[in-house]
Amino acid sequence: MKQKTLSSDVIDYLFDRYQEKDLKDSLTVHIVSDGPVDVDRFRAAFQNYLDAQHKALKKERNKNIVKQAWMFGIGIVFIAIGIYSADRLSAVAGEIISTIGAFSMWGAASIWIVENPRNRLSRKWLDILSKTKIKCSIAA
Repeated sequence: MKQKTLSSDVIDYLFDRYQEKDLKDSLTVHIVSDGPVDVDRFRAAFQNYLDAQHKALKKERNKNIVKQAWMFGIGIVFIAIGIYSADRLSAVAGEIISTIGAFSMWGAASIWIVENPRNRLSRKWLDILSKTKIKCSIAA
């Protein structure tokens, strides 16, 4: 059975070219070779790569959801502790507890504001890449 993966050089080349494109552009890979190319094998390898990337992004999204929930929950707990025990703690201890809560909340917000949109954009790119047309020709 022939291998159905793309080399990292091919992947890097394709993504360098794709970064120059707009998300609305239709994409075509035109392979020019000295000899015959098994287009179906290339197409299968390309699809395997896209499927693996989709799976990795879904795993990252799920991990982000869990991280976000934990950090948000920890932030709420520490802020609540800071508020309810403000009169029993020294000013420094109260500020430390509130700061821990605020940093936890900021971490959750950072995932929501930065990482999740980046993940969605990557998934959108993969959806566009999955519609790529593949052409082959033999060099003259």
